[in-house]
Amino acid sequence: MAGTLTYASDAALWCGPDAVMGSVLATEASRSGTHSWSFSRMWVMLGSITVPIIGLDQLTKLYIASHFRLYESRAIVPNWLDLTYTLNPGAAFSLFATMPAAARKVLFLVLSCTAAVVLLVLLAGRSTSATSRVGFALILSGTLGNLIDRLVRGRVVDFIYFHHDSFSYPVFNVADSAITIGVATILLVSFRSRYALDGSSA
Repeated sequence: MAGTLTYASDAALWCGPDAVMGSVLATEASRSGTHSWSFSRMWVMLGSITVPIIGLDQLTKLYIASHFRLYESRAIVPNWLDLTYTLNPGAAFSLFATMPAAARKVLFLVLSCTAAVVLLVLLAGRSTSATSRVGFALILSGTLGNLIDRLVRGRVVDFIYFHHDSFSYPVFNVADSAITIGVATILLVSFRSRYALDGSSA
């Protein structure tokens, strides 16, 4: 478990939220438990998280695309936070950005649909904790939000830009934030489970 968590953490650092998703899904899929769950509760919980997040993601992207020129930047908190309109043809940190547009669209469609199916299976599983379900729902929300961009625009709208002095973080969006928070939630649950297991065996 520790090795898997280390790998997931390293992937998050170097490849961003899209790339780390696979390692986190594999980690959670191997866990077991006795939590009861029903499909009706799953859909209610899933809808209460995904609908608002996808809606907020698309509305903010629409606003930026309508009110900003490409690469225009406006300071919100000087030297800390800007709104900067960019279009990312790839994944996190511009992965796959150099691929032909048609091939890239097919690749992301296949990857996103596969991830969505895996996430739904994990959400419905009795072995998944309630907190992990929230994390998976957040990841699914972000995945679908960015997938909509790739299918409609061919590129993802990014606009949130954190920076300070020489530090600069890659521009991202609401969907990316949901994926990152979801991954962090699942990692936290995994760490807590590991330490609880270590404590009970001591």
